Amino acid sequence: MNSIETAKEIVNEVSRKIKRIYWTNEEIDKYFAKRSAKEILDSEQTGYRNPCLDLTLVSAYLFSANDIKHNLVIEEHLPTKDFNFNRLHFVIEYSINGGINTLNYKTLNKVYLSEGEYSGRKDIPRASMIKIPGETINPYKSIYENLGYRSLDELTKNKFIGYSLEKNLNRLKQDNFRKNYEMYNREYGDNLNIIILPQNQPSP
Repeated sequence: MNSIETAKEIVNEVSRKIKRIYWTNEEIDKYFAKRSAKEILDSEQTGYRNPCLDLTLVSAYLFSANDIKHNLVIEEHLPTKDFNFNRLHFVIEYSINGGINTLNYKTLNKVYLSEGEYSGRKDIPRASMIKIPGETINPYKSIYENLGYRSLDELTKNKFIGYSLEKNLNRLKQDNFRKNYEMYNREYGDNLNIIILPQNQPSP
């Protein structure tokens, strides 16, 4: 099985194990970016809005379980006309037979698989990007604990100075209506849509 096929199997397993569901605003406050890979797997669900961290953490766990070398990439985007605050995006770079490839839970239900290192978004200016070796990620710890912090707020204030957790949470809640989830679910359902990018084409 080649590297792209291996990643497809990982994504399909994530799709089977983790359902993207409606979270109330209280659940967003309680769970968003605060759980470990094992906690996400045990719950069998994540919120349908901005689930890339949870899906990426579970994928990283599955790569580790299959002894596949990988990095967790965190990219910080500068503000745009649609978002007046810095945002974070999470991606995996993985290596099989010496080649580096990228797994990117991009948006909605789209998952991009591509050859090569993750080069970042070309349509949004970048503030920073860090890479965390997969072997250092403890599946029983949250993202902030894995990076050596006591809370998500402490992590973002020290590691991603331009990012605002409060603004991110408020934006998630802004359109958080059950009818929007029902529209999302009708259009995309439970399955993730895997898109294999042509060789040497960066993730859009």
